[in-house]
Amino acid sequence: MIIYIVGFFVIAWLSSLPSLYWLLGFPIIWAVFFYCARAFHLPLLAFMASCIISVSYGHTQLMHRLQPSDAASTWRVKGVVVGLPEQRSKHIKFYLHVNSIENSVQASPLHKPRLIRLSWYHADELFKPGDLLQLEVKLRPPHSLWNPGGFDYEQWALGRGIDAVGYVKKSSGHTSALGVSIDLWRFEFVSWLGSRFHDEPVVLSTLKALLLGDKSSLKDWQWSLLRNTGTTHLMVVSGLHIGICVAFGWWFGRAGAALMYGGRESTTPRHWFSVISALLLSGCYVAIAGFSVPTQRAWIMAAVLLGGQLVMRRPSVWFRWWLAMAIVLTLQPLAVHDIGFWLSFSAVATLLFLVTIRQHAMWPSLIKSQWWIGLALSPLMFLFFGQVSVSAPFINILAIPFLSVLLLMTIPSMLLEIIDVDWGIELISVLIQLLWAGLAWVDGVSEHWVVDLQAPSKLAFVFAACGVIMVLQPVSSKLKVLGVMCWLPMFSPPIKVIPEGRMSAVVFDVGQGTSVFIRTRGHSLLYDTGAAYPNGNTAFERSVLPYLKLQGIQLLDKLVVSHDDNDHAGGVTAVMKEMKIGALESGMPNALQGDAQRCQTGVSWLWDSVEFRYIHPAPREGATDNDRSCVLEVRSNGCSLLITGDVSSRIEEEIVTSNTLPVHWLVAGHHGSKTSTGSVLLDAYQPESVIISAGFLNRYGHPHSSVVSRVREGESNIYRTDQQGAIILNETAEDECRVQTWRQKEKRYWTTN
Repeated sequence: MIIYIVGFFVIAWLSSLPSLYWLLGFPIIWAVFFYCARAFHLPLLAFMASCIISVSYGHTQLMHRLQPSDAASTWRVKGVVVGLPEQRSKHIKFYLHVNSIENSVQASPLHKPRLIRLSWYHADELFKPGDLLQLEVKLRPPHSLWNPGGFDYEQWALGRGIDAVGYVKKSSGHTSALGVSIDLWRFEFVSWLGSRFHDEPVVLSTLKALLLGDKSSLKDWQWSLLRNTGTTHLMVVSGLHIGICVAFGWWFGRAGAALMYGGRESTTPRHWFSVISALLLSGCYVAIAGFSVPTQRAWIMAAVLLGGQLVMRRPSVWFRWWLAMAIVLTLQPLAVHDIGFWLSFSAVATLLFLVTIRQHAMWPSLIKSQWWIGLALSPLMFLFFGQVSVSAPFINILAIPFLSVLLLMTIPSMLLEIIDVDWGIELISVLIQLLWAGLAWVDGVSEHWVVDLQAPSKLAFVFAACGVIMVLQPVSSKLKVLGVMCWLPMFSPPIKVIPEGRMSAVVFDVGQGTSVFIRTRGHSLLYDTGAAYPNGNTAFERSVLPYLKLQGIQLLDKLVVSHDDNDHAGGVTAVMKEMKIGALESGMPNALQGDAQRCQTGVSWLWDSVEFRYIHPAPREGATDNDRSCVLEVRSNGCSLLITGDVSSRIEEEIVTSNTLPVHWLVAGHHGSKTSTGSVLLDAYQPESVIISAGFLNRYGHPHSSVVSRVREGESNIYRTDQQGAIILNETAEDECRVQTWRQKEKRYWTTN
């Protein structure tokens, strides 16, 4: 079983998939082992089986994904709406199961997309699940902003069968749904909830999250409370909620068997009623929650663990645990990259250990389980999120039973509403308000109970995991002390010290925008923040902040905002909220909130023997916003970096003087626009590498072909964030100015480049 599981891990971390023709060699390899090393032929067979499943799955998923070359076309798509459309004003996001797709150039792609995710801005019609739509759309393959610590949207989309994303240009046909489906029922239920609780948005968002797995209505402040108190799992339908339904179903089946047979003997073992009832009730909840991947995973785990009760020779709980993992990976081979996969299986393993190794009464076990789970998951929480809420075990001891009672009361209360008995719903509303008020109170009194750590090394994580196992084992106190000591590397993470006189930098992949982080031995500077999005999120929070948290950086000595265009200054508010700022400087200080100073030419400073200076000329009267951008030059002992913002070629010519020295790294002006990065600048600075920060398949066509030609004529290397993700610039001990691309460093077989 374990060898079978290992095969999924091996394929999931490959940078490229082996050809399907390689699978033809597996029978030959197995035959050799069968005749020469029979002791290993069964483990090898299990390993090859999982490899075949993983490779076949990967090729099948990639086969249907839209190609970047097809993104320039306008497609005519006919398909059925699936899932719950997310509607905010006249902006709708929804999934479409494709029946047919074509354009004027080709009748259909060789392997048409199966499921696409669409946005419809200024939608002029409403629709629901099951409706047949005919649309003209612009599509592109799913694409991640590829940065250290960032979210891998491409892997997420591949695992859910999303083959393309895009937006609707116009509708050319709409046929209403016929018949009944789970998605349609969920949609009608959401509509009823919206009409019933339209004056209580907190209650509405909570019920949608708890009952339907629809988290789109939860506000930022709610997510913040959940994160700070370690209770995010309360609003994410997964193992906890499935476990609650299993518990209700188990006791319901037990009560039903008692009523049916009383004290009489039955031909069917009574525990069968409990098992079947538990699985049926939890299965219905999975269906109501939309068959999301986390709920499927949780239900499979419950089904395997409980299903062992139905066979004559019950396998051990640990065999069932491994079997559940094997089944999950067989159905979802990329689950090994989901954080929820590790958290859920680790939590269940902890509970199984508590039940099988240490025998306690029910209530002490329930209380201790929170401490054990909190301890067992803390290395993973530090590894994935860089923080742990110390107050989480205290809160969950009360919050989980509270949530269980809330879920138990909700459905009966809604049924009573049908006959105009509304006191149940009113009580539910009060309980939900109390839940959020309680979390807010705890967040206020436990402000300093959230432990933040720099991302630990893999070795430190392994030591901490071993320490957890030793502490939980019924062993001597000396071994427990040793287990506690295994945690020490987690709290003293390796510090990558930048030597005096040297620097490092990261040009983040923020889409169509700019954000560059520069670091010396003891100081840090962020140049621009990327864009703000219409939904309230920012590129800074998606692309830059995860990296800063992984590095343990909480203070920016200087924030430089080149000018006030959204793609450069959109995240300023988010930066000020999340980070401490030493100084704020900009080419347009009056356009920013806070005490900003102008980045004037001639201003320079020395950090750890690294020189920073502005070389932007004084703006002329009537100068454009782009031409007011701060131009920053950084020179260390061995390397140099020039960032020109969005200035035009005219400004570039003004900053070139007889004292201009070559640079190693140049961030191309205006994202590779033809009006910037001119020949005069390139000839004067002679950069070894030119980094272009632009959005994937952006509508402006950046970088312009003329810019690419000019750079190549100067024999400079070209690096592009839209194709290679974040660009990491490092100065080595040998004064080598090294360039690394994050997409290549962390390449997986599903990445687009």
